[in-house]
Amino acid sequence: MNPAEIKLALATLGGRPNKGLGQNFLIDKKTLEVIVETADIKTGDLVLEIGPGLGVLTRALLDKGAEVTAIEQDRRFVEYLEKPYRVPRTSYLKIVQGDAAIVHWHELIGERSWKFVSNLPYSITSLALRKALWAPKPPDNLVVLVQREVGERATEVASDVAGRKKGKTSLLSLMVALSSESARVVRRVPAGCFYPAPRVESVILQIVPMPWVEREKKWGIHPDKIMEVAKMGFAHPRKKLASNIATIVPRTAYRVFKELGLDENIRAEDLSPEDWARLAKELL
Repeated sequence: MNPAEIKLALATLGGRPNKGLGQNFLIDKKTLEVIVETADIKTGDLVLEIGPGLGVLTRALLDKGAEVTAIEQDRRFVEYLEKPYRVPRTSYLKIVQGDAAIVHWHELIGERSWKFVSNLPYSITSLALRKALWAPKPPDNLVVLVQREVGERATEVASDVAGRKKGKTSLLSLMVALSSESARVVRRVPAGCFYPAPRVESVILQIVPMPWVEREKKWGIHPDKIMEVAKMGFAHPRKKLASNIATIVPRTAYRVFKELGLDENIRAEDLSPEDWARLAKELL
């Protein structure tokens, strides 16, 4: 859809884009093609989409043969997409009206394999990534449009071939590293590719999640426990990590740092995912 078509559709619905819900509609065909191509959609794939809006991405997924379950908070768009002529007659589309932050995704997915493909509202990006990556059955592939800063932060501790840590660690990047086989920024998406244009650039982010059994095998401890310790460490990110940990476990923190060969002056952002796993195993 182009801006004129979007304006017309919104006019028929009696409103404008809702800034509070992060409604920025994709109008760039090439970006749409790259998303669908990266998601590697096959006929019969179950896809969960958050915030379908006017259905631009939804239709592209349906055209590839996907079975789409979409969660939409704005009732106007639910009614718009439910009209039979909005999607191909042979397609399978299930629309759930509700807040994606509250809806239990696993109840919609069940035990089937699935993919997560969305143009995510900026306000729920981190939450949506966590719900997808930490689902009882994680998706086989995750491809989302997100704010550039968030996408780059999510991938900044992905290891290169030599296993060296790149960039600073954050709770988001640690969560992604602990739960994924790979994570990358596929393509930058300028603000002009949306209507209305947001004030920031976006990126297409792809994450290939790791099955739960493989996560615990790789890290030697359940990732939930690693994140539990990391949240202590990031409680006051400008403070020294040892000081943050010592407020929770005062008797053992400094001893553990010494035993692991960790500098007492480092901050939470300086630890690699491997370091966090080692620290968690000693503290818990």
